[in-house]
Formats: sequence, structure tokens, C-alpha cells
Amino acid sequence: MDRTDYSQVLVDFWDEYIDWNKRREGENGFLVNTLKENGCRKILDASLGTGCDSIYLLKQGFDVTSNEIDAVFARKALENAAKEAVHIKLTGYDWRELDEKFGRASFDAIILQGNSLTHLFKKQVQMRTLSAFRNVLRPGGILIIDERNYGYMLAEKEKILNGNFRYSGKYVYCGKKVKCVPIEIGPEKIVLKATHENGKAGQMTLYPFKDGELVSLIRQAGFENIEQYSDFKNGHDVGADFFQYVAKK
Repeated sequence: MDRTDYSQVLVDFWDEYIDWNKRREGENGFLVNTLKENGCRKILDASLGTGCDSIYLLKQGFDVTSNEIDAVFARKALENAAKEAVHIKLTGYDWRELDEKFGRASFDAIILQGNSLTHLFKKQVQMRTLSAFRNVLRPGGILIIDERNYGYMLAEKEKILNGNFRYSGKYVYCGKKVKCVPIEIGPEKIVLKATHENGKAGQMTLYPFKDGELVSLIRQAGFENIEQYSDFKNGHDVGADFFQYVAKK
């Protein structure tokens, strides 16, 4: 779970890349509504980042534990939490060890948003991570996880690399000051370059899930009743920017 491609430069403009308010507008209540509908109060935000989702859920009254292994991101999240007058319960565990660190049935829900699982490249590591997630959930608990539209990126590789990348900017990463586009596309890795309007830039190297691959992994890990959403709307829409999955233990 190495995020060495995440430079300090990226962290410095990450909040502008997200645009916290527009992220909430784009999801239109999806996160909180899904948690409430499933009776979830105790939440693990498995990839805190700069704190966008954890801070939001804390303000909504949820009991949130926030996990982040990248020290630069964690420091920024703590700064953001102080500005918002909330307290983050911070851990820095490897996802594969969560069931050893927390024990079983510790949470009602786990959220892993922002395309975070694609920092893992090996199936064995992906499966161990998903199994650990399942183990720390109570019976009936849920995993809320998402992925980018990698099927589109792989299918339209030449067009995208020639400058024709389709992204609405309305979901998950919504900031207008940062442009993020693929600069390398292959079946085993995709490199995204995020460039701020001030000229500063950083790169992320990610694993591109093939169509149906993530759902298959979630199912193999023992989750049931997997619901799919496309840009936070129920169902599968090939034109979506992001796909969300709600998987029940």
C-alpha cells in the first residue's frame, strides 16, 4: 500500500482537486443516506486522505475512526479537522492488518472512496484487504467502495492520450483549479497527472480494474447483496465517471 507517487505538491492542492462542497452536491446525500438506511453509526473511513468524508460524517453525528498510512495526508487531515472544530480518531494501519488491529465486528460500515483500492496492484493483496474489511464489519454491516471508469480508459486509450479525455468534473473530484488526466494507460497500470492552474503538478500510478473485476473480488471476499451505482445513481451506466458499490456482509 505504497503511495510514494503522492508528492507534497499533490497534498497541497488536494482539497482544491476535490472541492469538498461540490463533492457533497454531486453525491446528493448518497453517503449519509446509505449509512442511515443500513442502521450504521460506527464507521471506519479506511482512507482518510485530507479528511473530506471523515469530517463530513463527524459533523453529521457518526462515530468515525479514520485510517491513513500516508503521514503527509494525515497531517493535512488533522489541520483541516482543527479548522472545522472536530476531532479525528486517527490510525495508520495497513489495510491487510485491520482485523488484527481492530478485531472482528468492530464497525457498522467501512467507506473506501476516491478510487483508493486501486493503489493495490496484486490480486492477493486486494483479496486480503477486502477480507480484512469484511472481518471487521458486524453481521449485516456494509462496505461502500468505488472505482473510476477504467473500462472506458482502457477502451479509448488512443483518444485519451491524444487529449480527448471525458470527465464531467461533477463527481468525487470536482475542483475547477486542478486538471487530472491519464498520461499512461495499460492493462496493469494507469498513470494520472494532476496539474494545478498555478503550474504545479503531481502523478498517481494506479491499477485499472477491468469491467466486473472489482465486483468479482468483493464477492470472492464473502460479501453478499452487492448493489451498484453509477455516479451515485442506481444501476450500471457505461457513461459514468465513477462506479460505487454497497456490499453487505
